[in-house]
Amino acid sequence: MLRLALTPRWLMVALLLLVFIVSAALLGRWQWDRTQSILAAERAALSEPISVGQALGTPPTGDLPSESIGRPVTAAGRYDAGRQVVIANRSLDGQAGSWVVTGLRLPDGVLMPVLRGWVAPGDDAATRVPSQEVSIRGILQPDEIFYSDYLPVDGQVAAISQTALASVWGEDVPAGFIVLAREDPVSSPAPSPVPPTIQVGDGPFPLQNFFYAFQWWIFAAFGIFVYLRWLRIEARRESSTSLSE
Repeated sequence: MLRLALTPRWLMVALLLLVFIVSAALLGRWQWDRTQSILAAERAALSEPISVGQALGTPPTGDLPSESIGRPVTAAGRYDAGRQVVIANRSLDGQAGSWVVTGLRLPDGVLMPVLRGWVAPGDDAATRVPSQEVSIRGILQPDEIFYSDYLPVDGQVAAISQTALASVWGEDVPAGFIVLAREDPVSSPAPSPVPPTIQVGDGPFPLQNFFYAFQWWIFAAFGIFVYLRWLRIEARRESSTSLSE
């Protein structure tokens, strides 16, 4: 096989095969890079904030859309001082405290729950509700599923859920809530920010480009296989011819 491979004819075949392998490898790498570029673009798009109305749907009905979980959202309106709950037994950086959840009245009348942040025990000043109109940005989260059977008692809520907040506030609220990240104008004193527990989701994976990349690399490997197989057959044929003579 080695002697046959070094003949001019097979050296030309090997050269053509090398060109094919390099081309297939480069095309595969191009498709791989394109896959990564598409993923990066989708992640960048998902990291851009959209209005909470767009994320919830208009009008908001049923459960929080799965594609909206973890999305950065913006909203504007006024906090409703009569629609606020303090959820006890929540820690931040290992310190015991409470979460402050306030309803934000949007221009279309929807009451959107906003987790304004965490407060230490006895820090009543930080729980005061801003009276002015605010613009906020935050991360949209789904309802908390633990303590789902807990019924609010004397206005006390154990977890942030559509059912519990609607029961306490006396009106319907959308599913999910906004974890506040930024507020304009800034309130002071104010609750400490709470890190969201769910990160921004990923966009759909570009399977077509991903498979194209491996397809080209498989073509390159198949070209090597065909070359070696063909060379072996030709070497056996020449060996058989020589023996018969």
